[in-house]
Amino acid sequence: MRSVILGTAGHIDHGKTTLVRALTGIETDRLEEERRRGISIELGFAHLEIGDTRFGIVDVPGHERFVKNMLAGAGGIDLVVLVVAADEGAMPQTREHLDIIDFLGVEHGVVALTKADLVDEETREIAGLDVEEALAGTVLANAPILPVSGTTGEGIPELREKLVELAARLPSRSDEGPYRLPVDRAFVMEGFGTVVTGTGFSGRVKVGDRLDVLPAGKSIRVRRLQVHGKEVEVARAGERTALALHGVTKDEIPRGQQLVTPESLFATSMIDVRVRCSPRWVRPIRNRERVRFHLGSSEDLARIILLDRDELGPGEDCLAQLRFETPIVPALGDRFVLRSYSPLHTMAGGTIVDPRPTKHRRFRDDELESIERREGGGSLGLLLETVVESGLAGVKTKDLVEATSLARADVDAAVAAETERGTLRTAGNGRIFSADVWRIARRTILEECGRYRDRWPLRWGPTREELRGLLGQGATIAVIGELVAQLAAEGEVRLAGEKVRAGDGEIVFEGPAAVERDRISAAFRQGGMTPPGLSEVVSAGANGVTNEVVSALVDSGELAKITEEILFHRESFERAVNALRIIFARDGNITVGAFRDELGISRKYAVPLLEHFDALRLTRRDGDVRILRQPSQEETTE
Repeated sequence: MRSVILGTAGHIDHGKTTLVRALTGIETDRLEEERRRGISIELGFAHLEIGDTRFGIVDVPGHERFVKNMLAGAGGIDLVVLVVAADEGAMPQTREHLDIIDFLGVEHGVVALTKADLVDEETREIAGLDVEEALAGTVLANAPILPVSGTTGEGIPELREKLVELAARLPSRSDEGPYRLPVDRAFVMEGFGTVVTGTGFSGRVKVGDRLDVLPAGKSIRVRRLQVHGKEVEVARAGERTALALHGVTKDEIPRGQQLVTPESLFATSMIDVRVRCSPRWVRPIRNRERVRFHLGSSEDLARIILLDRDELGPGEDCLAQLRFETPIVPALGDRFVLRSYSPLHTMAGGTIVDPRPTKHRRFRDDELESIERREGGGSLGLLLETVVESGLAGVKTKDLVEATSLARADVDAAVAAETERGTLRTAGNGRIFSADVWRIARRTILEECGRYRDRWPLRWGPTREELRGLLGQGATIAVIGELVAQLAAEGEVRLAGEKVRAGDGEIVFEGPAAVERDRISAAFRQGGMTPPGLSEVVSAGANGVTNEVVSALVDSGELAKITEEILFHRESFERAVNALRIIFARDGNITVGAFRDELGISRKYAVPLLEHFDALRLTRRDGDVRILRQPSQEETTE
């Protein structure tokens, strides 16, 4: 059975509630005050089944003081009945409700020309012409106009028939993806506990499911479900649903909160929008004007930041950023309505372009172009733009779920498809990067290492930290490590500890540098396990390249740097490592004394060497002794 949400709209006392009662037999005015005063104050609800179509009906109040309540129920409607009394024609709230319908993008509807029994044929025709004029330029410009009477029943069968015809034209709502329901009513019912009602915007929910209450941030469980008064196990998008909840009180989930599948939507205090000012609004909207923002069943206060102008005139549209005083829960593509702060009138509406933007600067062409790309690309465009703008910081899947309002499974599928196309790539840390950004980073590293080698031929290359500072864009050491490891595996660079060298060649010593290399290497080789101090070697240098040569020999592994002053030749260092294995095999542990005696050295060299082995994770200190780490122990001790 097709489920359709049907909403009423129109001026006060034009017969909306009477019409719903004539269609369904259900009285939607629930409050004593409503019945006493004869006007609707709160939202009313009814249902109607005709053939294989089930209508959930939201009857809205028409008085200007209750437009806030009208908006709370209008957000989820598929089809509208605009109610205009034949004896009055289009009135101020008719036009304001038309604006709201227009801004919410409700493209299918019918005009019910009510109280037709109270006027003659000529008056009906005049009222019809008045309605046609009011509809001109709106989404309902070509809507059929049907004379009806909720009192005599005139035109009611024809209206039912037209509603079924229009419902058949509506695209089916998908119940795939995360569930989302803006709460429009909360109460306590004996035997049920806390109950909320609303129209499912997307997805489906089952009895027993856990949902998040946002922006409150609570987690609840669904105890029971009803759709149009009938208990069900599953409720879907497009259905008026009552949910009995466990884990929340009535006061903790007032109108305006949303029930959503966990980790599908998130609260935010800022959104990018395409906003359009009503042609009927009396003045331009000013930059930084305080406005009332209506989304779903919520009303929130915000400042509107016009990004490319100082004023937005009636009938004009532009890109803007809304900054809120309290968090909201938006999704990409949501439609909203803006009303003036005071006095209360509908002034504009629009569409959410980016539900998780950064703060923008005004009159910046590059930022406006980025927003327009997001706007034109839909969810996939927003996903790709979000990844590109993250640079070398990358984004987590959770970030993309928040940015695009897509289900996690849909984000995973999109990332997989774009990775296959070569647009995206996922690093070892799980973050997602633009393949172009990754390629540019690789090229930048190679170019910088090449320049470094040309400028300082005796130095191995820049450190990973130096490369990170060069690349910026939020790059982490882990990302730099993955980039240079990839380049090393392809033979583009060689690694020596934290340093990266372009190409596959060793450092070439020529002229004075070659002379110093031979002198320094010989000094440390001859020193054996009691090498000369570095300062002594440097002071004996015959030219200005001594320090550079020492650094190059350390980078190449010919010298092992233990402290700033103590260095060993590679042969002596390997002898010390071998001594560790001999002592541990013999004694089961390593002491400073045993190590000193095995090598015939003093504590001056023994202690720094052992501390260096600790740092290299060759040994692990345990009190006064050390344990030789086995390869299999490496991970278990981290």
